[in-house]
Amino acid sequence: MPGMRKSVVVIPVLLTGFIASCTPRAGAQDGCPSVSALKNYRPPQASRVLAADGSVIADLSPQRRIVIGLEEIPAVLREGFVAVEDRRFWQHGGIDLRGVARAAWRDLTSLSLREGASTIPMQLVRNVFPEQLPRASKVRRKLCEVYLAPQIEDEFNKREILELYLNQIYLGDGFYGVEAAAQGYFGKPAAQVSVAEAALLIGLVKSPEGYNPRKHALKAIRRRNVVLDVMAREEVITAAQAERAKAEPLRLAPPADAAAPAPYFVAAIRRELHERFGPDADTRGLRVHTALEPAMQRAAAAALLAHIEQIEAGKLGRYPHPRPPAGPLAPAGDSASPYLQGLVIALDPHTGAVKALVGGRDFAHSQFDRAFQARRQTGSAFKPLVYAAALQQGLPITTRVETTPVVLSVGRANWEPEDEAPLSDSVTTLSLRTALALSSNYAAVRLGDQVGPERVIALARTLGITTPMPPYPSIYLGAADVIPAEFVAAFAAFGNGGYRVRPQLVRRVEDARGKLMWESRARPQHALDEGVAYLTLSLMKEVVNRGTAAVIRRSGFMVPAAGKTGTTNDYKDAWFVGMTPDLVAGVWLGFDRPKPIAPRSSGGRLAAPVWAEFMKRVYAERPTPPDWLPPPTLVSLPVDTASGMIATGNCPPEQVRLEYFIPGTEPAETCPLHPETGVERFFERLWQGLRRVF
Repeated sequence: MPGMRKSVVVIPVLLTGFIASCTPRAGAQDGCPSVSALKNYRPPQASRVLAADGSVIADLSPQRRIVIGLEEIPAVLREGFVAVEDRRFWQHGGIDLRGVARAAWRDLTSLSLREGASTIPMQLVRNVFPEQLPRASKVRRKLCEVYLAPQIEDEFNKREILELYLNQIYLGDGFYGVEAAAQGYFGKPAAQVSVAEAALLIGLVKSPEGYNPRKHALKAIRRRNVVLDVMAREEVITAAQAERAKAEPLRLAPPADAAAPAPYFVAAIRRELHERFGPDADTRGLRVHTALEPAMQRAAAAALLAHIEQIEAGKLGRYPHPRPPAGPLAPAGDSASPYLQGLVIALDPHTGAVKALVGGRDFAHSQFDRAFQARRQTGSAFKPLVYAAALQQGLPITTRVETTPVVLSVGRANWEPEDEAPLSDSVTTLSLRTALALSSNYAAVRLGDQVGPERVIALARTLGITTPMPPYPSIYLGAADVIPAEFVAAFAAFGNGGYRVRPQLVRRVEDARGKLMWESRARPQHALDEGVAYLTLSLMKEVVNRGTAAVIRRSGFMVPAAGKTGTTNDYKDAWFVGMTPDLVAGVWLGFDRPKPIAPRSSGGRLAAPVWAEFMKRVYAERPTPPDWLPPPTLVSLPVDTASGMIATGNCPPEQVRLEYFIPGTEPAETCPLHPETGVERFFERLWQGLRRVF
């Protein structure tokens, strides 16, 4: 049996390692590091995250390795680690042969390789020399551990080994050693930890990130309780102490990143570095260069929190949910936050570089990053993609679309969306501009039905949205879940000429000596015809100027802007995603477990004001960019907005608009509502012909 063969291999491998430990030359020839390095061992440097202006946003491991003497570590920790990790530590010479035999027998009888036999000296080797141990083979790495452990026993006495181990062992969240972990998780020195807290720290050794109490509180508690049973069995504590400790709730100090000016951004950087460079990236002395702008980051955080507090205070209408207590919020742990949450993310629309990121109202309360880790419905904020897909299929910009109720067949059932656009019963059609400005559901569904869900989904994919999107008509109204950061980045294509960008956290990484280790090679990819992109953008400008996001103009923000509000069913999500010529930003508000925020809590009422306040703060410190220019591939004509046809000299000036068209979609007829005489038509056509030529 395959499982039997794997298990049988354990004994000869470990025995071979033990023999190797008796022959130093054989071990040295295998490429193992020298134990003498331990005598001059210096902890790794903290990696740093740098903002666009070169200022330090955060040390990724500030004071996360605090060396203390063995006498400063309480007995419950010292003896607890020995009891759980290496019960015969004081008797063996680096390798526990009884432990090897026991592990081999259990692996053999269970047909698995789950039982370990690593001693504290072997673990010390693994933690001190993660880079020097051979990477090609797990067996060779284990042989090095077995080879070096007895040498450590020869070079150091037992107390020195235990002190090295307790100061070196990785305990998750960037904490190395029991002192740093105790201060980081519990806000107290190791000398003051309770029995329950000591057991939690000991339990982290098995899987520092898997049992991380900030990310996996329930798993951490279960592991802690197992450790308490072992400590009681080994008489480190009494059975009564173990039971009392099991009943103790998990109390964590605010995470170190909470003090950073951009904690969600720093946490996202940490995740990316771990994926790219490994779990020790925090302590390799890296210099991580980003595009984050500190002033913009402060503006985003202040605008979001101020508006959330206004909503909870009832200043925008009755708020029916619990409000957080005064003072610091208790950590949410594994649980979703019970309080109203929000996000703001701002990107460079030409590169995707993240300029500001706020993933929630309070990082100390909840480290869940709603910009990169959440999946949310977008509601009407998705409609620009439907309109873009229709324009891409050749729909003229002057098209009028029906706004009467619509019923579509979905399988064997009928689907009839609702529409809250403020329309009178006498209005049965709207121009594309007005339909999007007023966010008509009926218009969006009719456009989507004309194009088809497959083309809408294909466009979403082209613009960088990766989450599943079922081909049902409800996607036209934003029923599919998206990753907010991806969704905001997708809007960039409308303002940058049709190029897809991806959210970019890290620009480049250097090692401790300044040598380039990695640099982002991501380049914008052409995804959408530049004419379609500009026309969609021009429709979204109407949303800001006179539509559902007109609050932005009423607030006094007059920089060129375009965007779209979004509200999901029952007011569970409120969105606004918008852009200026040099910035694209998205705002979302809602609950982690979706539920109605408050009556009439639309994206225009809740999210757009946050965006406006954020942008006003940003552009108070930077010059106003010039407005977007139409691409030369488009043709322009003055049209009568009532008929959508070429304006005549008799059309009321207030109804005439210079409109841009993808070649071949422009109207050929003059406005039938305001006809001209034959002479007037002759000179008008002559003029139009001359315009096309010159």
